[in-house]
This record gives sequence, structure tokens and C-alpha cells, in this order.
Amino acid sequence: MKKQSKAPEVRFDGYEKPWKKEKLGDLVDVRSGMDYKHLQYGDIPVYGTGGYMLSVNEALSYKDDAVGIGRKGTIDKPYILRAPFWTVDTLFYAILKDRNNLNFVFGLFQNVDWKKKDESTGVPSLSKNAINDTEVYTTEYAEQKAIGNYLENFDEMIKLHQKEIDRLVCVRKAMVDRMFPQDGADVPAVRFGQYKKPWNLCQFSEIFTERHIIDTISDEYPQLAFTIEEGVIRPEDKKTNKRDFLIIDKATKKYLQTEYDDIIYNPANVIYGAIHRNALGKGCVSPIYKIFYTDQDSTFMECIVRHPRFIKEISRSMEGTVKKLRTLKPKAFLEMSAYIAPTIEEQQQIGEYFSQMDRLIEIEKEELEKIKHIKSACLEKMFV
Repeated sequence: MKKQSKAPEVRFDGYEKPWKKEKLGDLVDVRSGMDYKHLQYGDIPVYGTGGYMLSVNEALSYKDDAVGIGRKGTIDKPYILRAPFWTVDTLFYAILKDRNNLNFVFGLFQNVDWKKKDESTGVPSLSKNAINDTEVYTTEYAEQKAIGNYLENFDEMIKLHQKEIDRLVCVRKAMVDRMFPQDGADVPAVRFGQYKKPWNLCQFSEIFTERHIIDTISDEYPQLAFTIEEGVIRPEDKKTNKRDFLIIDKATKKYLQTEYDDIIYNPANVIYGAIHRNALGKGCVSPIYKIFYTDQDSTFMECIVRHPRFIKEISRSMEGTVKKLRTLKPKAFLEMSAYIAPTIEEQQQIGEYFSQMDRLIEIEKEELEKIKHIKSACLEKMFV
């Protein structure tokens, strides 16, 4: 937050007055369910931004919209609470005072750096007083409303794209259940019309071969990374655990070669979904991973090995006594089996169907991130 300036960098036409410094306590009344602890409503499920649910005996149904702030001691990502809402004593929320715009005030909360630490404990220490005493710059109601309405449009677009992502994910999950055989059946419930033959129960040793080629990174086989969520990616695209700078002998370090369409899994994390098709291309990955290739359609086989029922089956084949130390060895992987579509053509159609679904979901996610970035830029430029 730029405290030196008294006007934002970007403004709507017609507004020229400087913004004035105030405390959040001048704009809102920060409360928590503790303020109404004497009220009895029985067991009430309370939903928060983090997806948590509480069942409480004391709560309040409030009749005005508010800004949800977070739990005691910490500030979660602020959010809008639409009345009527329920609150509990552990949750903070902000009720507007006088003539202030809800979406503008919401923007103020989003624009504050809440990473305040209690020096004695080293953890966030935020109380109602600390929130009320936070300094912000604000403006006249008309400009507040113009900014608030503008930001609300972004919030609506974000909701719509998130809703579409959720819908597509649900459709994909439903089709995964319907387009692969279940409960010992040798045909799926939903199938492309021209295919009638039953699927074949195949042991993986019949269709997979381990690729175990030790190599160093090179121009032809550059270093690649592997994540639970995305599979094979470029190291620079990895969001967390970027420890590349710790490798001092990268040029001579031994890696495993991988080719496009290989199936790769992490032996320790495979039960959490760390098994993917290499959809990127030639490269080298850490030797901790296990790599296989197949003469079947790889996109279809990725659907097989990532199917929720198959992931559960994998857990039974893992070795080790402690859950965190259990691993899926190549021998155990090759001894597993699954029903496989009998022709490459049917495999390709199924694989392409899910590839298209994944592309649609990815497009929606990219659009959602784009809108979030634009809104974030607006928060930076349109507030002081």
C-alpha cells in the first residue's frame, strides 16, 4: 500500500479530490460471534472461505451484507458475506458504518498486507483492535461506488468461470465412471456406438515395458520436473519446492531419460495421483521416478492408471509398513491388471474425448487466472 500518495494512479473521470487517510475502524464495525455469545440457536453448520464446516451451539443470523475477514489471530483471504449469514465466535466480520460502499471496503481489505507478526510468538496476532487501527486511504462515496461496482464485475466473472470449471470437472468425473468398466464388468456403461466387443483383462506386464536409461541432461534431453498435479513440466514452471540451485553437479548428475507418451509415476506418492503421461517431450527426470512405455494408446492408458478405482488398487500393491514410506515398485506395477479396450481405435477415441475435456477445463482455468490478475492489477492501481 503506497502510504506516501494521496490519490490512486488510476481513477474514473470526474474524480480529482485527494483521498484521505482513515482507520478501518472509521469505516466498519469489526465484530465476531463472541459479541453475541449469549444467543442460543442449536447446532448450525457454518461455512468459511477455506471450505471448513463447523457445528456450533452459539451463532448469529445477521441481516446485512458484510466483509468476512477470518479467524481469531489470523486473516484469511477476505470475502463477501451475503445476508443472512451465520457466524461463530472464532470468525471476524466487518459491518459497514455510515455511507460506505461494501465492494470498495472489500477492496481495501484485499489491498492490505495482513502479514503482521507478534514479535514475542512469531505468529500472526490480529485482534479487533489491530484491524480497527489499520490505516487506509479512502474517498467520497460516489467514487467508492464507481470503484466498487467495477470490481464487483470482476468478482461476478470470477464466479462464473469457477462455476463452469466446477461443472466441467463434475462432467469429467461422471464420464470417467461411465466410460470404464466397473465392478468386474468387461464393458463400460457408456461407449462409442460402433464398438461392441468386450474389453480385455490384461496384466500390465503384457502392455508396459520399463524404460530405465541413465543419462545426463543435454540439449536433446533437457532437465524436466514432475509434480503430482501436472505431471511432467519444465523446471521453471514448478510452483513450489524449487531447489535446483542446490544442485552443484548438475552437468554430471545422473538422471533417467523419458520420451513423449511415457507413463511416469512417483513410487512414494502414486496413491495421491503422482502418475501421469509425459505430454511434454524428451527429457531427463530424477531417478526416483519410474518410467514405462506401451504399444497401446498412451492417452487412454493414462486414463486407466489415473482412474480413482485403480489408484485405490495401487495402494494394495505398495510395499512398506509405514504409510509415508510405502512405495510401488516396478515389479508390483507390472503385476497389476485392468480391463483394456480391445482396439487402438476405441482407445484413441476415449483418450481424445478426455483430452478435449481437459483442454476445456484448462482454458477456463487460464481465463479465470487472467481475470484474477487483471483484478489484482486494478486493486494495486485504483487504491492508494
